[in-house]
This record gives sequence, structure tokens and C-alpha cells, in this order.
Amino acid sequence: MDASPITEQEEAVSIPARKNIGHKRSATGIAQVALPYPNGWFAVCFSHELKPGAVMRVPFMGQELVLYRTASGLPRAIDPYCPHLGAHLGYGGKVIGEDLVCPFHGLAFTPQGNCIRTGNGQKPPSAALTQRYFKEVDNVLFVWRHEDNHPPYWELPELDCAGFSQGCYETFQLQGLSQDMTENSADPSHFAYLHGLKEVTTHHQEDGHRMIYTMRAKVFGQVVTMRMTCYGIGYAVGEALFERLGLLARTQALGTQTAPLGWTFRMIDTLRVERIKSLPQPLRRVTYALALFFIHRWFVKTVKEDFAVWSNRRFMSAPQLVDDESNMAVYRRWTSQFYPRRTKS
Repeated sequence: MDASPITEQEEAVSIPARKNIGHKRSATGIAQVALPYPNGWFAVCFSHELKPGAVMRVPFMGQELVLYRTASGLPRAIDPYCPHLGAHLGYGGKVIGEDLVCPFHGLAFTPQGNCIRTGNGQKPPSAALTQRYFKEVDNVLFVWRHEDNHPPYWELPELDCAGFSQGCYETFQLQGLSQDMTENSADPSHFAYLHGLKEVTTHHQEDGHRMIYTMRAKVFGQVVTMRMTCYGIGYAVGEALFERLGLLARTQALGTQTAPLGWTFRMIDTLRVERIKSLPQPLRRVTYALALFFIHRWFVKTVKEDFAVWSNRRFMSAPQLVDDESNMAVYRRWTSQFYPRRTKS
């Protein structure tokens, strides 16, 4: 089910991010290449990290954003500077009821961004915060970014969470390119060589801003069917069905470029076990907790095996592929739609 479109009340002005292209020495001494910042939806925090009344700063595409949540629970993502005299609202700014109040002169801004009052009682200026397009979906706050300030032209999904467990959350700060996260799904041979999966087969389906990979492999001797759906290059939902166990594990993988060669990788793991529906609730709860503990540990261990490669690899604009790597060529062509037209990946 698609997320509902942005309402008129929630419309905002997006901010262009700088198109950085640079180089940086990796741990191996090889110069890494930074790509321009991509377009699309990107995670900035988990929902539980932004509690009512909270104000937080987050790095985002070479800039900094301020996130806050009103007393009633409305989240907002804004440019950090007060339009009055430029105070940074992430340093001392506070939420009072539904308004964000500047620490410098007490100007208060409504959830729609307009200034409603001043700290000294004078008439408020015709000033407004610069807000970002945002969505809060499935326990994640996303911000839309586009090089030309275009509003969102595709939506994020709302997952069917019926019967799934509570989530396990992880956040990692990495060097390199966030594109590597979704590119992994287009590289089936690395699943066998790096991660030890057996009898890996895969195919893909391209659908506009979505890319869907389906893979079958043997894990711990069990046949596992995996489906990874990429929504742009910053968000992927992976589902792994352990057929003999009747267990469906789900991972939400979220990659956000924060600097030319730095990014934040977030993940949420949940699961559903069909075969224990008839068990008493206390026993189901214990079974879910144990299963989630081991599945989450396996997912984290597996993805950490990629970290050394991701953090030290060089982006090759014309990779020399072998015969069975057509998925990679398709993926690279697909990702080009998310980058500035002048410099496609």
C-alpha cells in the first residue's frame, strides 16, 4: 500500500544540496571517488529517536538539518537557521506545545513554518522556516532531496506489519558511498564468495523508481527465498523466507549520504513465524524473542562482512564485468535516474 501524498498543510520548500565530487584516501591508500548527492527519499532517524518535544541535529547530504517533534507528535525537518538573524535552531531551540522557539530572540514558529510571535511581544515578522518534504513511515523519518528542488514524484510504501515482531534497530557510520547498500543486491556472486551462501540463483525486475531482486540460496542447509525491493537507492526492504521453518524475516535497510565520502547505514529487523500461531501467547512471545535474537545476530554479522569492502572500495564508472554479472550493468543504468543529469553514475 502506497503512502498517502503530502497534504497541502505539510507542503514545504526543499533545499538544494551541494553536488560534491571529490577524492579521499582510503585505509589502503587508494583514492576513492565521491559521487554527486543522489535524489530521492532518505532516512534521517528512527521514529523512537525523535520523541515529542525533542530537537535534534542530523547531517544530511553535506548539510545539517534540524528535526523536531511537537507535543502532539508532529515531526518536522527544517533548515537549521532562524530566518530572523540566523541563529542555529539545533543549539538551544526548544519545542513549546506545537511551536519551535528560537533560542536567540524567542521567535516562535508553527508546524507550518510561519512565525507566530516574538519573545518581546512585538508583532512577528513575515518570516518562515525553510521546511523539507518529509514522511514518517514504518518507524522511520525520511526526508526528500532533489537537486532541482522538485517535490516528491514517487511515494514510499507502507509495509504490512500484521503478525510481525517488534523490531531490532542498528545504526552504523561508514566511509564510502551509500549506493553500495542497494548495489549489493545486484551482485549475487558476492553472496557466495563473501557470505558463504550456497546454490545462489537470482533474477531482477525493474519498475521505475523500484528495483526488485529475487534470490534463492541455501543458508545453514535450509532453502531460503529472498526478495529485496529497492525504493530508490536509499531504502531497501528485504524479506527472507525460511521455508521449512515457516519463518519470514524482514530487514529495512536505509542508507543516507551525509558527506561526500561518508554515510549512515540503518537497519530494522523483524520476523513472523506462521507455525506458532496456535501456541499460547506467553510461549509465542518467548519463541519470537529467541528467533529474532538469532536472526538479527545473523543479519548484522552478514552485513558487517561487507563493511571493510564498502569503506575502502573505489567507484568504477566503467567496471570490467564478467559474463554472469549482467545484473550489475542493469543496476548501474537504473541508478542513473537518481543522480544529476549532468553526471550519471
